[in-house]
Amino acid sequence: MPLLTLSGVVLGLLLGSRVSWMKPSVSILFAIITFIGGLGINSNAFFKVIKKPKAIFIFIIGANLIMPLIAWTLAHLFFPNQQNVITGFILLMAVPTGMTGYIWSSIYKGNEALSLTLILVSTLLAPILTPYTVSLLSNTSVHIDTAGMMISLVLMVVIPSIVGTLINNLTKGEVNNHITPCLKPFSKISLFLIILINTALVSERLIANASWAYVPIALTCAFLAVIGYPISYMLGGIARLADKESKSITFASSLRNVSTALVLAIAYFPPETALPVIFGIVFQQSTCAVMAYVLYGRKKPT
Repeated sequence: MPLLTLSGVVLGLLLGSRVSWMKPSVSILFAIITFIGGLGINSNAFFKVIKKPKAIFIFIIGANLIMPLIAWTLAHLFFPNQQNVITGFILLMAVPTGMTGYIWSSIYKGNEALSLTLILVSTLLAPILTPYTVSLLSNTSVHIDTAGMMISLVLMVVIPSIVGTLINNLTKGEVNNHITPCLKPFSKISLFLIILINTALVSERLIANASWAYVPIALTCAFLAVIGYPISYMLGGIARLADKESKSITFASSLRNVSTALVLAIAYFPPETALPVIFGIVFQQSTCAVMAYVLYGRKKPT
């Protein structure tokens, strides 16, 4: 994952306008990713988890309240006169959790049913929470197409996820056992193309304005990528969650659907807004590998 995301960013910057014509395919590619992810979600496991919602509430507090506020605070502290950059940091922390949280939770023997439930809950809340979190925390001088963001999230994330979940239920999990593994390469290829295309769309502007000013943005993104892990880990301890639940909360709260953030940044905001998102893509998976080792040691053998 670190190699895949970094390669997409680098190639997008290098190829620029030669691939930016592929922009119309981004929404379709993203729907493919969320559909394949939905095939792994079982609604029975979802309803079992929500009967004991404490872990879900802890996740919402960490992911949708604490982390956006930290991003807002740091952005205003370090970039007080760069409203578009501030909006980019808020957007980065306002998008739903990513499917990769389930992958990392599985590696470290977390509660897989909880991880999938958190993805589904976060996805369903995204059309409301994402645009209104950005709108609330951003300066009113920045135009935010709230309705457009909501529609995009519904089409790219919510509907494909629900359809995938329904298919998994109708086949009693057979599609997840036998077909989903064959589709995973398409999901990774789609993610790579989304990052490449969206980076290409802003490459000329980013390269033309490249300066040492990018360094503090990158460092702030790296810090945000790291700080989510100890915060969510401590929240799990305060709530006295079981070890497996705590691991699922930690990965779900700390990892974001950054490709969604990039799609939204390109579609609805000025190019500078994409800067924190692009650096977030670069750091997210490599940071996760390091912090997972720090908190939980080596990955457990399967």
